[in-house]
Amino acid sequence: MADPDNDLPPSELPIAHEAPCRHLRHKGMYVYTDGISGESHQDYDNTIYWCLTTMKSFGPDDDMVDGPGCRNPGRTCYEAI
Repeated sequence: MADPDNDLPPSELPIAHEAPCRHLRHKGMYVYTDGISGESHQDYDNTIYWCLTTMKSFGPDDDMVDGPGCRNPGRTCYEAI
């Protein structure tokens, strides 16, 4: 039986609660940390994300970079940490 998710664009694939892609970056990683505790702060509504592979707000799969979408192993560019 064919998988109906195969025909969906990456942004519409079901999102799993996986670790973020190793290429996902956002300003909070550099500003809201003391570098010692390793605590992760909650993402804010206005967080701007970028991909280290493209250095832009869209990934190598031409889909937007964002917190939930870049935790989706269904994206072709996803690489677990």
